[in-house]
Amino acid sequence: MARIEASTHIEAPPEQVWAVLADFEAQPEWMVDAVSVTVTGANREGVGVVVDCRTNVAGVVVSDRMEVTEWSPPRVMAVRHLGRVIRGVGAFELEPTAAGTRFVWWEEVEAPFGGLGDAVAQVVVAPWVRRLFRRSLANLKRVTEEGG
Repeated sequence: MARIEASTHIEAPPEQVWAVLADFEAQPEWMVDAVSVTVTGANREGVGVVVDCRTNVAGVVVSDRMEVTEWSPPRVMAVRHLGRVIRGVGAFELEPTAAGTRFVWWEEVEAPFGGLGDAVAQVVVAPWVRRLFRRSLANLKRVTEEGG
């Protein structure tokens, strides 16, 4: 699947936004499709952290296991999706601005069934995911700005 990306501006410094992102278990407070997030090991930050996210995909809850592949506070947190249903890569990118943080969330998730799956994903799944991202980013903005 092609890259799906959404961005927003948050009126808070990158360090404050990072603190919200790095609190994995609290991500369902702002991430619309996340039912629950659990860190699976003792390692709670940095490259190698593994989290299990129970994710609502069109009314069906699936497991989305992710491993952190880049941890560069407060600028980049990247993951690899390792699940049977959700596979691919994604990242949160934070850029300081004069009034806070430009936040970008992107994902490149592999569609099942090869080319046919890619075609269906572009027409059906990608617009749905973009809407989820926009709603989640509005929540992240609210949670971060109110928490400041």
